[in-house]
Amino acid sequence: MKKNITTGAVGIGIALSLLVSCQGSGSFAKLQETLAGIEQKQDTILAKMDTLEQKIGQAPAPGAKPGQDPKGPKPGAPDPKATYKVEVGDAYFKGAANAKVTIVEWSDFQCPFCSRVVPTMAEINKAYGDEVKIAFKHNALPMHNRAKPAALAAEAAGKQGKFFEMHDLLFANAKELTDENFAKWATELGLNVEQFKKDMADPAIGKKVDDNQKQGTTLGARGTPAFFVNGRYLSGAQPFDAFKALIDEEMKKADALVAKGISKDALYAEVIKTGKTAP
Repeated sequence: MKKNITTGAVGIGIALSLLVSCQGSGSFAKLQETLAGIEQKQDTILAKMDTLEQKIGQAPAPGAKPGQDPKGPKPGAPDPKATYKVEVGDAYFKGAANAKVTIVEWSDFQCPFCSRVVPTMAEINKAYGDEVKIAFKHNALPMHNRAKPAALAAEAAGKQGKFFEMHDLLFANAKELTDENFAKWATELGLNVEQFKKDMADPAIGKKVDDNQKQGTTLGARGTPAFFVNGRYLSGAQPFDAFKALIDEEMKKADALVAKGISKDALYAEVIKTGKTAP
């Protein structure tokens, strides 16, 4: 059903694009406004469907842990029971660089489900502090035409030390991801706006965003949001308790490794060194 809705929206977008080629600028603006309204309604419907799916037919089976699918991994998706070799690379992160547990998130600034999990990430950061590192990576989905520009804006802000400040503004204003607003928010954050614009256009930043997406796809994390907790997969806008269950398990494993003499600086590399590299 969700696939049909998304496909329908794409079809509408193509139809409107064809109409635009035959219309003047005034009609083009009206068509853009119409399409934006349709996309907004689509996101609302999908969000409601996601909530219903979580309430109906997806309750954990007896003995299943929070966030686990009792039926096992879907074809082509990562196995929640496995550990994956998820490199953090140059992703921006919160928490200590040598935290006991590392969460790598793949997200999209125009995705309503990704917006929904932002408070959960903040709750994790507050609850665990430097013991949990939360690294952010981009998966700008093709149906979200402003997701990649928003990713570029976040990375450009990051060049001036304000990645997560811009991250928060982008998610809080997910329906207003315009170039004008990017510049406005850069000004509000005290950034050098001209440098910010140059960095947004830098091919190296564009490549970083694309490489983030390729890495996630290779690991099987094609949808958003997607998370790997010390290399263990958790899909979707899960509640805090689902993350806590995995974090606490991995914290105990980390403590055991530290007790054996593994330094905290080498801890994450040790945890994922034999991890899988694809589903």
